[in-house]
Amino acid sequence: MKKWTLPALYVLMLGIGFINRHDLIRWLESEPPLSLIIILATLLALFPIAPFRVVIAILGFAYGTLWAAAIAWLSTTAAAVIIYVVVRTIYREPGGRLLERYSALQGFTTMVERHPFPAMVLARLMPVVPQMAVNIYAGVASIPFWTYTIASALGKSPGILLYAWLGSGFSERPLLFVLLSVAIVALTGIGLA
Repeated sequence: MKKWTLPALYVLMLGIGFINRHDLIRWLESEPPLSLIIILATLLALFPIAPFRVVIAILGFAYGTLWAAAIAWLSTTAAAVIIYVVVRTIYREPGGRLLERYSALQGFTTMVERHPFPAMVLARLMPVVPQMAVNIYAGVASIPFWTYTIASALGKSPGILLYAWLGSGFSERPLLFVLLSVAIVALTGIGLA
């Protein structure tokens, strides 16, 4: 029963977010308290109704680069820690068995466990690596909590600053920032090919 708790909660939050999406947009326009924005951003990082890069850009548009980056950094770090703790508590044993099934993955896991800090920073810096996968993998592998948390927080910073800057600049020079966004998406797509 415990195994289905997180997926069920995820589906429930997606449904609630979709049903109430118009109310959420109106709420953001009413200038709610910063603490509520951080909570909402954390929930959007936990249950991604939209890609979180878009959320960061919207925050950048609404709050400027530095405030948006701070909000996004706090919220994504909190979400990453929550996922790590849940996976480590509930799914570590079955996840560990799954990792042991594949020899190539087992070798990779051994390497990551030997050098967890640079591995986590590098995983966070790479835009093609799904961040939720990093959270789940770190919870299953033997990566110490504080190493994971600090490396994740550091590795997320450049990307968060970039997307917050893109969002904040959109209001001042929309054409330039649309072109930059398209270029980033194209480069990411080329990297995936």
